[in-house]
This record gives sequence, C-alpha cells and structure tokens, in this order.
Amino acid sequence: MVRLTLKQCEYFAAVAQQGGIAQAARVLNISQPAVSQAIEKLEDICGLQLLLRHHARGTELTPQGRAFLGSALKLIESAQQTELHAKAISSHLAGTIRFGCFHTLAPYYLASLIGEHRRIRADIHIVPSELLQDELILQIYNGELDLALTYDMSLPTEGLRAEPLHQLTPFVLLDKKHPLAKRKKLALHELAEDPYVMFEGPSSRHYFEQILSSQGIHPDIAFVANSMESVRSAVANGFGYSLAVMPTTQADTHGGGKVVSIALSDDIAALPVVLISKHSSGESTLIENFIDFCKTRLRH
Repeated sequence: MVRLTLKQCEYFAAVAQQGGIAQAARVLNISQPAVSQAIEKLEDICGLQLLLRHHARGTELTPQGRAFLGSALKLIESAQQTELHAKAISSHLAGTIRFGCFHTLAPYYLASLIGEHRRIRADIHIVPSELLQDELILQIYNGELDLALTYDMSLPTEGLRAEPLHQLTPFVLLDKKHPLAKRKKLALHELAEDPYVMFEGPSSRHYFEQILSSQGIHPDIAFVANSMESVRSAVANGFGYSLAVMPTTQADTHGGGKVVSIALSDDIAALPVVLISKHSSGESTLIENFIDFCKTRLRH
C-alpha cells in the first residue's frame, strides 16, 4: 500500500524549486509549519533525508533529495495528466461510443462511418453492433447502446430521441427480362397482377405491405426471403417483382440473372434514416459530436 501522498511530493518539489520552506509556503499559500510537517512525514515514510535545514541559509537538497526529486516530479506530472484525462472523459471529449445499426443498413453505412471517423478521431473507440429494430430500441432503453442508426419505421416516441439524417425513396426491383424493365418510371398498379417477392424483415415487411396497400394492391406473394440479396436473386429468377429502398448499381445477383431498379411515379413518402438515442440521457459532447459527424457524412 502506498503511504506517501501527492500533496507531500508537491510540497517537497515546491521547496526544491523555490529554495526554501518559507518561499514555498508563500507560493503554495499555506503556512510554513504545514510545509515542514508534510516533508518530515515524507522523509519518515521514505526513510530518506531530503533536506538540509540551515537557520541562516534556509534549506538545500541532500544527495538523496536530489535523487528523489526526479521521481517526485514524474509522479506530479503523471497525476496532472491523469486529471486532464479524467476531465476529458467527464466532458465526453474522448472515450467509447456503443453504436448500433439496423442489420440491412449496416453493409452500406456501418464500416464506412466508423472507418472515416477513426481517421479523424483515433482517440474515440466505437463499438459496433448489427441488430434488428426491436433489439436496437431495447438496448437503447437499457443503456447498452449509446446510439443506433435505423429506419424511422414504427419507432416509439416515448423516451426516444430520433435525429433525422437523410431519406430513402422506395423503388421497384424487376427481372431484367421483365417487359417493363426498360422503363424509367412506373406506377405500382402496372404490376398489380404480377407475383411479389417479400422481404421478411420484422419491420420491413410491414413497411412494404403498407406501401402496396396504399395503392390498393394485395399481391400474390410468390417468394419470401430473409435477406435483400435473396430478394434480388428471386426477382432475377422470375419469381416476381419487389420493393426496396437501398439503391445499388449492381445488376448481377448471387443466384444468377440480373435485376433493374426503376423509380416509382406513385406519391409514396420517403423512408427517413435516423440516429436514435435515449431522450432522457442528456447527450454528451462526445455523442453530439458523433451525431454531427454522421449528419455531415450522410447528407452528402
């Protein structure tokens, strides 16, 4: 157990630097006896004689005192650095961000956001998680995540802050061999008799069903897929059309065949992408800075 104190070392260093106990006491704005007692205690703990006390000439360092001074100064400097680091943590200018992302958004945003942020702020550690919407919300409420990137789909309003980043416009995925595949735009009613490929995401399915229903369409679902790549493959293999929100220039699919993306002429609201956090948490400077970074990055 360490018995010497930082204050004792600071008093000793002040005496060494000022050349006497009286001078050190004035600089430290404390009494001379307080300085003397602290140094005597330090000498007793260390088993060293640090000072020679002369009534006429004040004090001077002994050889042991000169040897010990370097260690004392290092201890003081280390304590100062520790205090600065603690202030940085307290003001949330450095530290760790637990960052969640909706699993279908993750391939497009998660690694690129973290990688770019790391290049400009290497002192901030971002811990990523790919989760479903319900899992993201639960972990935000429980304090397991600081922030999460997701769609604004059926988000609860109580206790949750949602910061808009940008919007995604739904479009149609068609087999490249489909008769309408060369169109620039089309309306959903033009596909009303076609079978549909459904993306079976917990929140996503409800969202796409709402779009279809809003246009009076209740399609025959020919294929249900648990990933967007499976959706694309099913479309490319003639199972039907589908809806998507994440644009891609890649026509080829893993299952063979090609798909095309066609804009909708229907009046369908865009899907917001948001950063969610716990509303009552009072965002730290660290979190707010990262939110601002994401806004700048995703609004371009």
